[in-house]
Amino acid sequence: MNSFLAPETAPNLETIRAAAELLQDPNPKIQKICEERLLAWGKASLASLEGLAECSDPDARHRIRQVLRRVNMQVWKREFQGFTEQGAIDLEEGLLLLARLARPLLRIEKITSTLDAWGRQLAPMLELAGTKKTATTLSEFFFWELGFKGDSRSYYTPDNCFVDQVIQRRRGIPISISAIYLLVGRRAGLPLEGVGLPGHFILRLRGARSVLLDPFHGGRILTRKECIERLQAMGYGFQERYFDSVSDFQMLSRVLGNLLHAHRYCDDQDLCESLRFAHQSLLSVQQDRAR
Repeated sequence: MNSFLAPETAPNLETIRAAAELLQDPNPKIQKICEERLLAWGKASLASLEGLAECSDPDARHRIRQVLRRVNMQVWKREFQGFTEQGAIDLEEGLLLLARLARPLLRIEKITSTLDAWGRQLAPMLELAGTKKTATTLSEFFFWELGFKGDSRSYYTPDNCFVDQVIQRRRGIPISISAIYLLVGRRAGLPLEGVGLPGHFILRLRGARSVLLDPFHGGRILTRKECIERLQAMGYGFQERYFDSVSDFQMLSRVLGNLLHAHRYCDDQDLCESLRFAHQSLLSVQQDRAR
């Protein structure tokens, strides 16, 4: 038996590559031992597995990709836990981490450069504008120039929650489109904040007379009265706290809740378990800080 099968073997590159290659062995026992070792070595296993992900044997290829995916998710969980423990929760960093769960090879810099470009494009349009004019300009920019709107047809598809897919498709649910407005608005210096109404998510542009916007419906400007009437029509009644601003932590927690809901009938147990882990990790750290 090769030395890499010994539990205490140090994970040097040659050892890791040997374990990855032996995933192609027809013996299920060898496959199982190799998988356990590669998972235990975690991030160090990725390069060797990626190098074999296109091997010619279809059964081995499927097996290698499955192990690669499990290692990626294991690494991702550690990164997400580190993110929750580092201090104040940053919405953008959290959303980008979530996008990488579904697509580990995602180029994060491509997303941030897109947001940066939109922020630079938007900023000059807002010079010397009052709050209401700024809100109108913001809505027109996202709806008419960029083409963002709510996805009513496939509302519960997971793609409506992942920031990279929302940017690519220009479609999403209320909180995900609101998050794009918010991230770009921050780059343009706008005092935007989320408002987590029950059953719907909107934004508020702070000013002498603050303005409420509904990004899901093309950035439509709302009045408090319209929001209250909608809440009552949906059976929520009204409480003043519904109009409280929400933190980055609260937004990210709500996005994770939506993703768990979107995957409730999903057969991908590894992905669902990673989402549950992330949600619990986020809540646990927040509870610890509140004590």
